[in-house]
Amino acid sequence: MTPKKISTVWSSKWTFILASIGAAAGLGNLWKFPYLTYENGGAAFLFAYIICLLVLAKPIIITEVAMAQKLKKDLLGSFDRAAGGIGRYFAWCTILLLICLAAYYASIIAWGWDYLVESPHLGWGEDAKSFFFEEILQISDSIDDWGGFSWPVILGLIATYIAVYLSIFKGVVSVGKVVKWTVPLPFLFLILLFINATTLEGSFEGFKFFLVPDWSQLGEAKLWRDAIVMSFFSTNVGLALTVTYAQFNTKDNDIIFSSWMIGVGDFLVSFVAGLAMFGTLGYMSQGQGVPIEEVVASGPSLAFVTIPTALAALPYAAGFFTVLFFLSILFLAIDSMFAIIEAIVSPFKTQFKKIRSMNQSTVIGLFCIVFFGLSLVFAGGNGLFRLDVIDHYLFSHLFYLTITAQVIIIGWFFPVEDLRQFINSVSKIQLGSWFNILIKFFAPAVFIFIYISSLRGEFSENYGGYSTEALVAWGVIPICLILLVAAFLARKRIER
Repeated sequence: MTPKKISTVWSSKWTFILASIGAAAGLGNLWKFPYLTYENGGAAFLFAYIICLLVLAKPIIITEVAMAQKLKKDLLGSFDRAAGGIGRYFAWCTILLLICLAAYYASIIAWGWDYLVESPHLGWGEDAKSFFFEEILQISDSIDDWGGFSWPVILGLIATYIAVYLSIFKGVVSVGKVVKWTVPLPFLFLILLFINATTLEGSFEGFKFFLVPDWSQLGEAKLWRDAIVMSFFSTNVGLALTVTYAQFNTKDNDIIFSSWMIGVGDFLVSFVAGLAMFGTLGYMSQGQGVPIEEVVASGPSLAFVTIPTALAALPYAAGFFTVLFFLSILFLAIDSMFAIIEAIVSPFKTQFKKIRSMNQSTVIGLFCIVFFGLSLVFAGGNGLFRLDVIDHYLFSHLFYLTITAQVIIIGWFFPVEDLRQFINSVSKIQLGSWFNILIKFFAPAVFIFIYISSLRGEFSENYGGYSTEALVAWGVIPICLILLVAAFLARKRIER
């Protein structure tokens, strides 16, 4: 029996914009962006970040939207059309990278569910660190020590995949209904957290760290490298998510307007999250009588130890504001998660006719079950260590290969001039020939420069102090497998 036809067009351009903002704004906005801003001179980093968004990330997003909107195809279909087997190869490299990302990203969302359940009564008490590492992660001594499964993480994974399934089992129809709530609400929650922070004693010291610049930092290569990396990570450049969603646009959708709104929305989430977090950290700093440098942390510790500790110490409505914070984490993270799953499912449907002939709800259900199994790899006592290594290697090495290849394919094989003409035909703002130069020459050169400049520190010592065997097992081998499996999949022509 032929599966029921599901709508393949967004209900409006704003639904596409909201879905794309939801896909872009995720956990990185809540912990990586504030920390990098602090580490690189406050407003000096904000200035560099905005410049990088304007001159690098935004133009590439415009090409991704244009390519998918013009061809009505996902990344695999678009690159197959543009560059044949080479295009399919780098598209599959990107998709396989996303599969690894989805497996461990879901485990981070699972931690958020565990915290949300405990938030109303602040179940971690005065020791959020022990709650996170011992009760939730049940962390082992090292990456080599499995330590058994953590049931709080497993239960959180079940909740995560149920939420993902319910969000996308009807394709763009269900996604459109979900993002109308899950994108605006966390932004509103973050605004409330910021407003609350302005009432706390010591908060303006935190705002100063976030907003008052050290302009001497602009001369630091690291600042610009971090700003470039953050600009395209925070907007999902090169990760196929925007391409996957843009294929459902109408052909006359204003590409430049949509792309700009996606970037503005993502930046506002980062900026308001930074204000809310640093205001709260300033309060925590004053309460502990230590400099703010000693309470600012990076990665999971910022979102799951430092901020919960600070919120638990609020003089009023601590449970309420803690619930808002973890709802923000969950909404932003789940929006990104189901966009990742969609970006993975779409090329499998493109490549394999049997999968394409199945009902959308069946396909999504099967993929969620498979990914739940993959996520269990990160649900043991050494899950955090595994997550740390594979995330570092994928995005410090493989990602630079895939993003550089994608920009070259768009610039030279498509080519970008055809895209520019299409963009101008549907957009009120017109792009000049400078756009071609930026995509064909400037963008690839920047990515290659960033990667090469990072290698010196990468190989001077073992990342994170892990053993060489662990780095090979959870960093090098996954990359090698991706490159090999992508070559195998790319040999098969797309079934029409």
